[in-house]
Amino acid sequence: MDKYGFTGTIKVFGSPAEETVISRPYMIRAGLFDDVDAVIDNHSSSGFSTSYGTSGNALFSTIFTFKGRTAHGASPWGGISALDAVELMNDATNMLREHLFYTYRMHYVIVEGGEAPNVVPDKASVWYYVRNSDDRVEEMYEKVVNCAKAAALATGAELAEIRCLTAIHQRHANKAAAELFQKNIELVGMPEWTEEEHAFARALQKELGRRETGMSDRVGSLREPSGTFVGGGSSDVGDVTLVTPTATIRFPGQVPGAVSHHWSSVATNYGTTAWKGLNAGAKAMAASAIDLLTKPEELKKLRDEFEAYAEENPYRPFLPEDAVPPLDLNEELMKKWRAMMEEFYIIH
Repeated sequence: MDKYGFTGTIKVFGSPAEETVISRPYMIRAGLFDDVDAVIDNHSSSGFSTSYGTSGNALFSTIFTFKGRTAHGASPWGGISALDAVELMNDATNMLREHLFYTYRMHYVIVEGGEAPNVVPDKASVWYYVRNSDDRVEEMYEKVVNCAKAAALATGAELAEIRCLTAIHQRHANKAAAELFQKNIELVGMPEWTEEEHAFARALQKELGRRETGMSDRVGSLREPSGTFVGGGSSDVGDVTLVTPTATIRFPGQVPGAVSHHWSSVATNYGTTAWKGLNAGAKAMAASAIDLLTKPEELKKLRDEFEAYAEENPYRPFLPEDAVPPLDLNEELMKKWRAMMEEFYIIH
């Protein structure tokens, strides 16, 4: 901008808690995107691509906490087990699965289940991800809440808290943005991988029982929406796509076949492949930003499409008004692991 004399404002937004899809609904609520004309989102990948249209699942992330009455495990008739309520809720939601449309996803973990086997737990909590399409997720979530209420009624426990950590929409990626990003992805091109980098990829693929193909060698074509939506993962960038024109540049570097949320994915985000892929993505983002800042007609395409879409699909946050950012969520985990991790940090 200094060298060629054009002007504009570039903002860089981090997305903390991206894997728990927490931050961006709160960022929108705080007005951080109110004056943003367009967003160039990015995410790591084994390919180099972008896409447009509706994808992924909307999501409600909620912790249900039950309270009972403690008692000795050898004379439990005087107690009320909060853990029984959690288990009964889980039984109910698992029966519910049969009657949910196939676009749904639902997973849970018991985050608090008692302190000792011979003590009736007077407190227990279960953390749910309830996922579906934008038009089905609220109805599905209400059914899950009803399962919690029924479990409390059946066991005599109290449903003490329904703590919604976050609630997000599907992605609604802007086609004009994706078309612009695709041109710049093709301009930058896939990094040139060395034989050593291909060998690393093939070794990892062998370990995972995948086809030993090495690194991807060509950029992806522009992906159109699938004809039949069957559900999938979630990202809180979905809410951003509904408040300003947005599409995602997926930059290469990961080994094809690596498993998400798995040690193999961690292993591929280190070393020369990750560095080359990250730089390729940065170049495509920079080129797209230059286009949007120097070619008003390109930005107008994004804005016109977005405004027409927003008129038919106005943004209505799923995040409850009383929800607050759960800053305590990983506090204990980080206290436990941070000191052990710090010796492996690489400072450039």
